Amino acid sequence: MAPSLIADSFVSLAALGGLLILIGAIRDFDAASPLTRRFLFGLHVLSLLMVSRVLSWWTGLFIFEAATVMAAGLVPLATVILAEGLLRRHAPKVTKWIVAGGAATFIVLALVPAIFAEPWRSVMLFAYQFVSFALAAHMAVTRDRASLSKAENQAVDRVALSLLLILPLFVTDFRSPYIDMPVRLGGVAVLFLCWLLISLGQRTVSHRDTLASFVILLSVALVGAVAIGIENGLGTAALVRTATVVVCASLLGVIWKDGITLRAEQRRQSLIRHLAEDRIDDPLGFLRELQNHPLVEGALQLGEPELVDFDLPALKALFIDQPLLRTAQIQGLTETDSEQLAWLLEKYEATHVMLVSLHPFRLVALNMPSVSATPGAETELKVVQRMALLISQRSAGHD
Repeated sequence: MAPSLIADSFVSLAALGGLLILIGAIRDFDAASPLTRRFLFGLHVLSLLMVSRVLSWWTGLFIFEAATVMAAGLVPLATVILAEGLLRRHAPKVTKWIVAGGAATFIVLALVPAIFAEPWRSVMLFAYQFVSFALAAHMAVTRDRASLSKAENQAVDRVALSLLLILPLFVTDFRSPYIDMPVRLGGVAVLFLCWLLISLGQRTVSHRDTLASFVILLSVALVGAVAIGIENGLGTAALVRTATVVVCASLLGVIWKDGITLRAEQRRQSLIRHLAEDRIDDPLGFLRELQNHPLVEGALQLGEPELVDFDLPALKALFIDQPLLRTAQIQGLTETDSEQLAWLLEKYEATHVMLVSLHPFRLVALNMPSVSATPGAETELKVVQRMALLISQRSAGHD
């Protein structure tokens, strides 16, 4: 089994993993918007390319070879379609004719057996992809920045940045008797694209931070690969393959971690959506809906009947003074109040208790240990508590 085949397959499968993570993250946000559909089209085309090329290498079946050529021919079309959506303007007619005509041409050429089509088909495909990517990059560079928002400009900048990396690395995907590359590097470019796009969900991360992270990751991975190569006496080709595999594995791990971070952020924002979207004219309905949200799932409503074993006057005074209490605050209270709060938290296996109504007196107990490490989520919980209390006061006033 050729070492280059193993390395090429790993790189392509790692790129496929990054694409699937990115597709899942995008679908979680807004799968129905026109721009999202353009993104997903391009990502699905790249995914098809990664899968078909690996199956083609390992099976040698014509159907997978044809699918690989078709997908490769669709990549430039998907790139320009995405560029139009991001820039909110149509591509020049010449660009449209080139990418649309090229895609149709390679769908037809994909059906020609390799024995008749190579090497001229690969040369044509390389020229077509290079020209198309250059045209898409030109659209991004010459855009009217004033007509786009800051977020839109940031997205365009990151796609354009990825194209600058994709262009040279995709050259290595075309085998030539004159240039013998130890491994195809197109998958590395795809992984970098996935990282740039998934980092768009982290608004506080700048281009400089992203590039600095990439340089650090790349440097560490290369140092690790060199150490492995020296220890095992690897030649130049084997060292390049090892470095590429290490870089791809590292990038995939970072993309997976960022994907988890985005999903966690989405779950955290569910409390804000609860305030923005749910009814505010029904205190009990508001609290019941609150119990369905992931951050406070299973929250218990405690009225005076459930609190009959406690010193109600002292408990009311405590929560009027501090409407949201958590486990960490027990030590800072008076002896009587700390005993009351400790018993309350222990009895209902809660980490937080908040006041949601004075008339009638009602508390909500919930178990959310992760909040201790996420101050933003606890701030949102304070907002929910205040909103619930205001709704109950408004309802009492109407009555």
